[in-house]
Amino acid sequence: MNGTPAPVTGTWVHAFEEDTPAEAVYRPEGHPLPPARRPRRRLDFRPDGTLTEHRPAPDDRLDEREGRWERRGPERVAVAFPGGHGAPVAVSVSPAGDRLVVEK
Repeated sequence: MNGTPAPVTGTWVHAFEEDTPAEAVYRPEGHPLPPARRPRRRLDFRPDGTLTEHRPAPDDRLDEREGRWERRGPERVAVAFPGGHGAPVAVSVSPAGDRLVVEK
């Protein structure tokens, strides 16, 4: 890369098949993923530094929670959910912009 930060804005879909014990893996919306029995978790990063997490609820509908993100380097992002809705997490984006990893 030429020093340009990897893209993070847009919608990312949880590719749980690629998770490890320490990481949750997300792929850009539109990336081919196998069918899943439950709706997949999604992260929608907006250019203004806000994000929406869409997570499956007990009835399989998607619940939303709002958060904020800020860049912490060319491939690192910090995510926080205000109001006690989860601890801040570190996120990394592959240089190619095709894989987003959330530290568990």
